[in-house]
Amino acid sequence: MPRLSSLLPLAVGVALCFSTRAHASPEWRGHVAVEGYGSLLSDVDRSPLLSVNTGWIVRVAATSGNWGGFLHVEENLWRGMEYGSGLVPGALNLGVGGEYRFADGLLRTSMAAGPSVLLFDTQLDEAGRVGVFFEVRPLGLRWELSRSLRLGFDPLSFAVVAPVLSGIPLVRAQYRTGVALEMVLP
Repeated sequence: MPRLSSLLPLAVGVALCFSTRAHASPEWRGHVAVEGYGSLLSDVDRSPLLSVNTGWIVRVAATSGNWGGFLHVEENLWRGMEYGSGLVPGALNLGVGGEYRFADGLLRTSMAAGPSVLLFDTQLDEAGRVGVFFEVRPLGLRWELSRSLRLGFDPLSFAVVAPVLSGIPLVRAQYRTGVALEMVLP
């Protein structure tokens, strides 16, 4: 199964496509965002160590006015189930989404959905199983650092990562906090 780092050239290629679209119509603008997040709360009761999730996301977006669409590529790392194990590759989440920016771009809300691919073998399931993922970001903040660079902070978002839906489903509900660096494409 490919690591997310091997998908970075794909994200850059898609960004260039959005950049070309941005030049064709002056109202469209392209963005590439790289984000890191953590999730200390989840649906696992009385097991705080199992609820630790982290990961990183690359989003390639095109916006026109307040509305935008994006491609979402994420590696969701999980804490292993065995005692003393560290983070395991978890799931690869791929998706499409939409966003609405308001307050002169300072605030943003977004949703994304797509397939979720299990990246490691569990005792019940083999790597490569495909399920679904869904993410909602009710309110995120964006600060303009320069004309082409923004800092983003999403204090609370909600994601469901479900790479296995048959047999005994493997589903994780995550409450995330994320920080992003967003570059506006020329």
